[in-house]
Amino acid sequence: MNPFVKAGALLLSGVFLTTALTACTGEETGPATLTVDLNDRHQTMEGFGASSAWWSQEIGGWTEIGASGKQVREEIMDLLYSEDGLGMNIYRYNLGAGTGTGEKPGVFSDSWRSAQSFIDDNGNIDYSLDANAVWCMTRAVELGADKVFFFSNSAPDTMTITGMPHSEEQRKKVTNLAPENYQAFADYALDAVEHFRAEGIPVIAISPINEPQWTWQGGQEGCHYEPDEMVALYKVFYQEMLDRGMTDEVELDMFESGQFGGIIKFRKWFKALAEDETLGPIFHTLSGHSYNSSFADKEKTAKWLKKNYPDLKIRCTEWTEMTGGRDLGMDSAVIMADTICSDLKILDAISWTYWLAVSRYDWRDGLLYVEPNDPIPQTYTLTKRYYGYGNFTKFVKEGAVRVGTQMQNEGELNSIAFEHDGKLTMILVNSSAENERQVSFNIAGGDYQTMTTWLTDDEHDLEQTAQTAYSAQSAVTLPPQSVMTVVLE
Repeated sequence: MNPFVKAGALLLSGVFLTTALTACTGEETGPATLTVDLNDRHQTMEGFGASSAWWSQEIGGWTEIGASGKQVREEIMDLLYSEDGLGMNIYRYNLGAGTGTGEKPGVFSDSWRSAQSFIDDNGNIDYSLDANAVWCMTRAVELGADKVFFFSNSAPDTMTITGMPHSEEQRKKVTNLAPENYQAFADYALDAVEHFRAEGIPVIAISPINEPQWTWQGGQEGCHYEPDEMVALYKVFYQEMLDRGMTDEVELDMFESGQFGGIIKFRKWFKALAEDETLGPIFHTLSGHSYNSSFADKEKTAKWLKKNYPDLKIRCTEWTEMTGGRDLGMDSAVIMADTICSDLKILDAISWTYWLAVSRYDWRDGLLYVEPNDPIPQTYTLTKRYYGYGNFTKFVKEGAVRVGTQMQNEGELNSIAFEHDGKLTMILVNSSAENERQVSFNIAGGDYQTMTTWLTDDEHDLEQTAQTAYSAQSAVTLPPQSVMTVVLE
């Protein structure tokens, strides 16, 4: 199933909407020039992906036959992970905390936010549980995902202080996991990693702590840790991984920070791990979420990290626009594309992973939307975010190297460029709601002959719009609110 053959050909419902942005005062509207320096080389990419949280445990059971003649769950996974779809190569599996096969204990704002663990009603390990989510993970790997990250929002509720996968309101800034259960949590998580690696799932990292800065008193799974508590838990995980001989094959992921901004709060948790004599030397990457961080905040964080920890690489492991109201159109798509460009340039991130691949909510979040009705009809709607993400995921593959760019007369334009296998891939974002922009190129080095463009805007769904000979006079025109991929080879 190829959603890029014809605009909207496989949509099951919905009409694309466009919300106009207010043009900025003094906005540049004339021609712009993008200078690319192939000798100015930055990070090597691991790829792009999405999280399995809050959808796979339901979508994995959607076995009705869809418009393509396949099961709906297969259609959705094809859209996300096949080469005819987004072709993502990273899958983040949510190692859930809800034990038992019935109703999970806890206070949740939505039933989908309660994730099944592999612990049954009798306290025994049963890897047939969470079958729908495991099906989605397995299918992603079959379609080409070669990097699977396991992440936990909370230890299983049988191990927590409250007996729930989150704290209680009166327990602000208090962890929900007692030290005497650190070993049990490590054993449980690492047993799962070993089990699924033996099944052929390429789990390359385990992330036991997610956004420890927040208090997590309900609404979803989560666990607060003070910095010293986080260090103590990581030491138990690391020692267990050493005892199992896992450290050469599976990475212990440095905590997933709730944001890159709020620099003092970020440093407090980061430095606890980075300056620990045992743990500091083992961490080579830092995972973080781009929510609630301004570009200025990220620049301060990146500058500080590069000065003090120059060898540390960054993964952006979660982002979605934290704004209410569904948007199928280009308004949210260009905000996402602008964020990706800036994260990869400011933070030198080696990978970028979207949060909700599939959403049932009234938010500007999912790449696909499903309906929140009960029972849920097995239909879905694609968004412009989906196609705009494809402007990155389908063209910037593992091994691509980011090269230096500078945009003259930038205005509301953003851009990024990668070199891989003799090709130069440039992604251009025009955030203006009113003005089209012409962009010409000044490329230092390289001998390119052809130029191919793929466009996502109000009228195009990641469609190839041109294939021409390339010369020093070549230029492209970006419609208002658009994302364009330009490949020179």
